[in-house]
Amino acid sequence: MNAARQLRPAAVCLVLLAGVAAPARAVDSAKEPWEPLRTSSPDTPEELKALQDRVKKVVDQVTPTVVAVLIGPGAGSGVIVRDDGLVLTAAHVIGNKPGAALKIVLPDGKMVNGKTLGVNPKLDSGMLMITDKPPKDAKWPGAKDGKWPVAEIARSGDLKKGQWVVALGHPGGPKPERRPPVRVGRFENYTKNDQTIRTDCTLVGGDSGGPLFDLTGKVVGIHSRIGLFLENNMHVATEAFKDEWDKLLDGKAVAKADVELGVVIDDTQGESVVVESVVEGSAAAKAGLKAGDVILKFDGERLNAPNDLSQSLLTCEPGQKVKLSVQRGEKTLEIPVTLGKRSKSKD
Repeated sequence: MNAARQLRPAAVCLVLLAGVAAPARAVDSAKEPWEPLRTSSPDTPEELKALQDRVKKVVDQVTPTVVAVLIGPGAGSGVIVRDDGLVLTAAHVIGNKPGAALKIVLPDGKMVNGKTLGVNPKLDSGMLMITDKPPKDAKWPGAKDGKWPVAEIARSGDLKKGQWVVALGHPGGPKPERRPPVRVGRFENYTKNDQTIRTDCTLVGGDSGGPLFDLTGKVVGIHSRIGLFLENNMHVATEAFKDEWDKLLDGKAVAKADVELGVVIDDTQGESVVVESVVEGSAAAKAGLKAGDVILKFDGERLNAPNDLSQSLLTCEPGQKVKLSVQRGEKTLEIPVTLGKRSKSKD
């Protein structure tokens, strides 16, 4: 969403992160195209061109499936994975209200209607459904029969360290003058326990919920958390969706987060996380947080938008101790907090 951690400028063009060494040999890229599963960097200008050609082929193939998601004041991204209009996104993009109406912006700028389905706030996985038919002038195969373009899904766990990947989304929200910008990076690791993968693809606010593709053009992750450093960008593994597919499709909230800090954040303050009020008797109150405090960091990770705080809490447990960096007037305070448990009345 726009509320995701906006820590770096959006890359609005294709970015190849590898350096190019002096040519060791001449390579005809037409004869030796880039191998999609390759984990090393290009060694020659010809290999770099081969990688670029492979990325362009993937982007041309998958761009029709990449959408923007508008719900309330926020914007995020998603990817169509079924021809009836099923979209994968991040839970924090669509919230925890199954059946809520939203708008979907297609890559050409046209807008259609949709509704939220299920979410898993803990893993940050979510689904929604496009409820309109494809536009009458849609050109993709099957459009005249009411079918949507589809991106195939692959297993995140099959990725190899160093494998090249492509991130698409809508940094800063959808803009009518551009298609989903392309960022290229490499896979770092897969954490099986919380079903997240990490890459060094550059992401900013608005990318949340957008797809990560391997170089065969298959979805291997959904953008979730944007870190302080390039190597800290986290994506929901596709396994997180496959393991709970039917529940998410049925509109259920799976493993609903039950941790609570006890603050109300002022969502009108742009990129600042400003405490509007503190719930009496809550973890925040016990730790000494006050209305007007600006929360700068959550356990060392910088917060750059109001929704960043709730996104950070998704991975926490009741009773967990965290440290908040808080701006209070002229002072910056380090405040330890023991997180509380959400009461059932607040579901």
